[in-house]
Amino acid sequence: MDAAYELKLESYKGPLEKLLELIEEKKMEITSVNIAEVTGDFLQYIEKLGTDEKTREYIADFLVVASKLILIKSKVLLPSLPLTEEEESDISNFESRLKLYQELKHAQPHIKDGWKEFPQMMHREFLMTMGALFYPPKRLTSEDLHNSVQKAFGELQKVIRPVAFIKAEMINLKEKINEVFSRLSELPMLFKNLHEGKTKGEVVVLFLAILHLIKDQLVDVTQEEHFSDITVAKTQKNQ
Repeated sequence: MDAAYELKLESYKGPLEKLLELIEEKKMEITSVNIAEVTGDFLQYIEKLGTDEKTREYIADFLVVASKLILIKSKVLLPSLPLTEEEESDISNFESRLKLYQELKHAQPHIKDGWKEFPQMMHREFLMTMGALFYPPKRLTSEDLHNSVQKAFGELQKVIRPVAFIKAEMINLKEKINEVFSRLSELPMLFKNLHEGKTKGEVVVLFLAILHLIKDQLVDVTQEEHFSDITVAKTQKNQ
């Protein structure tokens, strides 16, 4: 992995390491539901990073992971939210990458301790008194070794470090909160009427906006039964 991904600050943790820490602190297994549970804590951590000049160059890595967390949480909260085959696969792959990262992280101290012991390789007993030997092919060059190591690190980076393309479309959450609140009245409105004609990204941000309004006690939300239509209305004090 490149130097930019190394953990150089005492208070800084890489995105996958921080996410794994949040899950392990709550003593939870790595599942889509549990990953969604720590989304709020992860976003709060990003906000703290954003105030530090030293960590701003790392924010992009965190935003890639945050976008996946919001997608996962939206799917958990809105099971009927349609996702493309690519998005469904992305969620599954992200969960697998995090599990693999957990295994690598837990194995790291054992590998480090084992590397300190001699010998560092298994061989026949009559060769135990000899030092470590390496017999490369005659045609092998230092450039070949360098390319092989670089290729190995590249493949590992694909698994551990998430890669994503961020779309140009940006939706402001605060603006969406104001827009939703201005459209509501004392009469209950169906959530599907609020997001009619909206893109998938707008639906997710719209749902987050309603969650903020609920938290601030500005709206009341009702749902008769699981997966039925959600109705939203302003609270009495805001009518």
